[in-house]
Formats: sequence, structure tokens, C-alpha cells
Amino acid sequence: MSQWENPPPVVVLSGDDDFLRSRELKEAVSVSDAIGRSVEYLDGADHDGLSTLLSSSGVFFKEDLLVVVESPEKVDSNIVLRHFNSGQSDVVVVLHKKGVLKKKEKSGLATVVASIPDRFVARFEKPKPWEEEDRAVGFCLQESRKNKIELSERLALALVRNVGKDLGILSFEIAKLARYLQASGDREVSVDHIKKTLGAFSDLGPKPIVDALEKFDRKKTAKAFANMRRTHAGALSGATLKATAFISNAATRWLHVASLLKEGAELQEIATRVGVHPFVVRNSLLPVAKRWGKDRLVQLIRSVALVERSVRSGYAHPWVYLESIVLESMSNNGAKKT
Repeated sequence: MSQWENPPPVVVLSGDDDFLRSRELKEAVSVSDAIGRSVEYLDGADHDGLSTLLSSSGVFFKEDLLVVVESPEKVDSNIVLRHFNSGQSDVVVVLHKKGVLKKKEKSGLATVVASIPDRFVARFEKPKPWEEEDRAVGFCLQESRKNKIELSERLALALVRNVGKDLGILSFEIAKLARYLQASGDREVSVDHIKKTLGAFSDLGPKPIVDALEKFDRKKTAKAFANMRRTHAGALSGATLKATAFISNAATRWLHVASLLKEGAELQEIATRVGVHPFVVRNSLLPVAKRWGKDRLVQLIRSVALVERSVRSGYAHPWVYLESIVLESMSNNGAKKT
């Protein structure tokens, strides 16, 4: 049973994670439609409108109603709290804030949040960059349970590393996987199941190439190139452009860090100028920048740019050119690492 079938008089939905927050609101509206509860939308500044709707609560011919209040910072907290304290849940008020609730915020919404139990305040907030992968894996496990399939943490991690950390995409892939298992009569997810729903599981695109380049692993880079070439055999020009974009974006970021490092910048300065948390710089970007060095990264970016121009100029075998030129930049004959 959904919690929205018998909710409290007032609920707050907030946070900067648009997917999770919007999905919760959609569930509230969907459940209301299913059980015959009417839905109204109001702006928080419409105090009279809200007061009128709430005045119908508890009357003899009462109507079940879900009131979604946008821009809830402008709401009159006295009106909302009076309704909450009445205990009448035939009219449910959802204060929907698109963004994070600030601790020292002074608004009608802040007063309401401080006055009702925490369990009626749902915060959907984005994790720190270094927590994104763990959050995505946990989300996959939660979604698999919701869809009544058994997904191991190992496969959930592999799914995240291939598909990415976007929860909307992950939700879609888990639902697709669940439908496939239901049709085949299985419950436990295997690598074979994932391959059949996602295609070549570990060969989906250029991300494995970039992952191998991060490690400066020539053997894994060559394998990642071969995998992507095999799965895009019928459209190698488009695959080449996609790969060059991924590699160029990653290498440009690594070069930024390598250049700052060569200038003698400290960790905090690098983090500030690159625009990421020091944890990400220390554990992700610095090791890559040191493995490659500034000169070799400059060579990589220039080489990839040449490949991109060759595609647009109608070169016959751009993928072969891309593979050879990237692998050459990783050889001992490449530019000296600095």
C-alpha cells in the first residue's frame, strides 16, 4: 500500500534532486487519481485560495482533496499549521519546494517544517560527488526490490559503471530488466539477463575507453576500443565522433589539473579553480594528471582533434585512425611526461 493512500494533513517535499522529488509528487497525484481524491494546484502566495480549500475540510459533504502548493516559501504558516493541528486529512496539503531547505531560512515554509514531525518532511537532495556511485548502486538495489527481482550488489555496481549515475536512466533500465525476467519466469538477475536487455553490457560506448585512459592502461584501452568497434560496426563514423567527444572532454579536465600542478598549485587551489571538491581532486583527478603529465595530455587532445576533423572531412577509416593515434600517445615514443 502506498503511503499516499492515507497521508497526514500536511507533507513537505523538497530538494535539488529533481528526479526523486518529482517522482514522489507524481506518485501522490497518481494515487489520488486512483482513489478518487481531487487534485488542486496553488501558488504559495495565494493565501485566500488555500484558506478557502482548507475550509471545506471536515464539513458534512466533504471532498477528499490533494492540494499541491508550489513556491511554498510564500505560504502563510498559520493557515497550514492550523490545518495540520486539526488532524483532518480529507484535505492533504503538499508543500512542494524545488530546491534544498536552507537551515537558517526565514519563511512560511521554514516555520511549517520546524513545527511538524520530521517524518512528514521528505528531503530529496543530491549527494556529494564522491558519494554519487554508492547512492546510485543503492538506488538500483532499492528499485530491484520494488520490481520484485533479485539484483546483486556486484551487478548493480557494474550496471552503474556502464549506464551512468543518472537515476532516471537507471530506473528505466531496472524496470526493463524486471519486465524481461517476468517474461522469462526468472527472479534473480544474471550477467546474461543484463546483456540481453542492455546489449553488449560492458561495451556500451566510450566510457570504458575513458576509464582505461584514466589508468593509463594501454592493454585495457585497446580492449575497450575493440569492444566499442564491434558493437558499432555499422556506424563507425558516428561512434568515432562520440568517442572523440568523451576523450577530449576528459583529457581537457585532466590537462587543467596537470597544468595547475605544474604551476605549483596546492590541493585546495586546484579544487577551487577546477570547481570540484578537494576529495575528487585528490582521489581522482590528481592521480590521472600525474600518470599522463601535461605534455602527453596536450598531445592526446591535439590528436583527438585531428581525428574529429578527419571524420568531418570524409576520411575513409576514422576509427582505425582514432585507435592508432590514441594508443600511440600512450607508447614510450609519446611526448615525455612532465
